[in-house]
Amino acid sequence: MPELNSNGAPVEVGGITLRTPGLTGTATSTQSVDPAVRGAAELTPELDEALRNEGMEAEYTVEISDTREVPAPTGETRSTSYDEPAMEVEVPAAGEGWGQIVLAVDESGVVTWNFPVSSTAGGDLTRGGSGGTDTFVIRRYVPDETAEPGDRGPIGTLGRKVLKVLVYPLVEDIAGEIGDAFAKRWETKNRPYRIRAFGPDDYRLAEAAPAEGAAWERLGAGRALLLLHGTFSRAHNGFGGFSPEDFENLYRRYEGRVFALDHFTLSEDPRQNVEWFLRQMPDDARLDLDVLCHSRGGLVGRVLAERQSEMSLGSRSLRVEKVVFAATPNNGTVLANPEHFGTLIDSMTNLLLFVPDNGVTEVLETVITAAKHIAVGAFKGLEGLMAMTPDGEFLTSLNASPKGDTNYFALAANFEPTNHGWKVFAKDRLMDAIFKDTENDLVVPTGGVHEANTSANFPIANPLLFAATDGISHSDFFRHRKAVDQILTWLQP
Repeated sequence: MPELNSNGAPVEVGGITLRTPGLTGTATSTQSVDPAVRGAAELTPELDEALRNEGMEAEYTVEISDTREVPAPTGETRSTSYDEPAMEVEVPAAGEGWGQIVLAVDESGVVTWNFPVSSTAGGDLTRGGSGGTDTFVIRRYVPDETAEPGDRGPIGTLGRKVLKVLVYPLVEDIAGEIGDAFAKRWETKNRPYRIRAFGPDDYRLAEAAPAEGAAWERLGAGRALLLLHGTFSRAHNGFGGFSPEDFENLYRRYEGRVFALDHFTLSEDPRQNVEWFLRQMPDDARLDLDVLCHSRGGLVGRVLAERQSEMSLGSRSLRVEKVVFAATPNNGTVLANPEHFGTLIDSMTNLLLFVPDNGVTEVLETVITAAKHIAVGAFKGLEGLMAMTPDGEFLTSLNASPKGDTNYFALAANFEPTNHGWKVFAKDRLMDAIFKDTENDLVVPTGGVHEANTSANFPIANPLLFAATDGISHSDFFRHRKAVDQILTWLQP
C-alpha cells in the first residue's frame, strides 16, 4: 500500500498517479480491467442505481486512508501544478468512445464531480485514446479529527477518501453522441413534458393520470392549483415532502382541482415550458389559477403570470391570481453561470445525499445527465439552467415585465450545514468563492427570492424568511411545519 508524498512527488497506485502536496496517507486501488465487468460505484443505493441507469461504471477505485495534512515549511506552499491546494490525479484515458469523470468522496461524506483539466490524448478532453492520460484536480481537506460519526454523511468514513473513476459511453442509445442536443434528447425520452393529475393518492408517485379531456372542464370549474417543480426534478419529487395530511388539506381547498406540469429543466427555458403548456390547453378552455412553485419552477410561474399576453391564447383564457415562490431565483443564481455548473451539481448532489427527499434516484439521474454535458463542454444544450443566470438574456427580459395584478408570496432560507465536511465545502466552494458571504440556501441567494430587482413586480412584501438555525435547505420547505402552515394560509382560493 503506497504512502502518499506530502512534498507532491508522484505516487503510482494501481495504474493511477497521485500527487498530493500537503497530504499524507496510505492509498490502495482496485481496477476492473475488462470493460465487460466494470463495476458499480458502491456509494449509496440511490446513487449507485442512478449511475447504473445512466451507464456510468467504475473503472478504478482509490481509497486513501489515515489522511493527515502536513504543514508546508516556512516560505513554501502546498499546491499542485495547477496552483490549488488539491490532489492531482492522472488516469489512463478511457479509450475510444468513452468519457470519464472522477467522483470523489471525502472523509465527511461530501461528494464532488470532477472533470478532466488536461489530456495527453489530444482533442476533446474526454475522448482518450490508447496510451493517453487524463488529469483531474480534486480539492482536498482533512476534517476535524474530533468529528463524531453522526457528523458524517451517508458515505464518509473518518480518515478515508474515496476516488471513483467513472467511465461512460460518449455515444448513447437515445440517438447520438453526447453534445449540444444530448440533454434535450434525454429529457424527451426520460423526463417528457406532461400535465398530470396531482392528488392525495398519487402526489408522491411517478405515474399518474394525464390531465386531458374532461379534466380540463373540471379544472376550469373554479380556482385551480398548479404545481411547478424546480431544476433536475419532477412534480412528485419536488412536492413529495408534503405530509399526506397537509396535501389532503390543500387538495380539499381546491375541491380536487390540483394538477402539475412536468417540464424540461435542462434544455429549454421557462418561456418554452409555458409555450408547451399553453399548446396543450383545449380551445375555449378557461383557467383561474393559483400557482405553487419550487426553485426554477417559479420562473415558469412568472412567465405564466407576466407574459401570457405575448403568447397565442386564441379562444383560451388563463388568469393567475396568486403565485407562491419557494426558493425561486427571481434575481438569478450565479451557480447557473456555465463556469459554476460543476459547483451547482455538487451542491445538488450533496443536498440529495444529506437531506434525502422523494425520488432521489430520479433526480440524481438528471444531475448525472448534466454532468455528462459539462464534461464535454456542451453548454449550448443547457439553456434551461442558464435561464437562471443573473443578468442573462432570459432573466433580463423577464425582470423588465410591467406591473401585473397577480399576488406574489415568497419563502426563502439561509442554510448552513452542520456536518463538518459539508460546512467546509459550503464555505470554501460557495460562500468564499461564489456567493461572497451572501446568505443563501446552497443554491439560491436568500434575498434574490423576494427583494427588489429590475421588475416592477418586486419586492415581495412580507416574505417568510428562515434563518440558518431553522435548518431549511433549498429543497426542504415542504417538510417544515412553519413553511407549510404559511403556504396553507396564503393558498385560500
